[in-house]
Amino acid sequence: MESSMPHTDVTRSSGSYLAAHGAVPAADRATRRVAGTFFVWRLLGLLFSALERRKQRNALMGLDDHLLKDIGVSRAEVEQEVTKPFWRG
Repeated sequence: MESSMPHTDVTRSSGSYLAAHGAVPAADRATRRVAGTFFVWRLLGLLFSALERRKQRNALMGLDDHLLKDIGVSRAEVEQEVTKPFWRG
């Protein structure tokens, strides 16, 4: 009966283990897993930053001219900032 799971043959030769051709050492698999996890967290961080930026731009758009003057920003600067895509800083 054939298994659909890949099989790795490991043999022992003179005190050390040798993996069959094409087998990926456990350390390499762990490194790839960590790199993949880092990539996912980095991507999530970028997504949450972009969404927060969009939220802040929308709040800025809701401020009246008196409040904008208090923080030293003109209506034209607000318009320029709000028209940027949410993923751009």
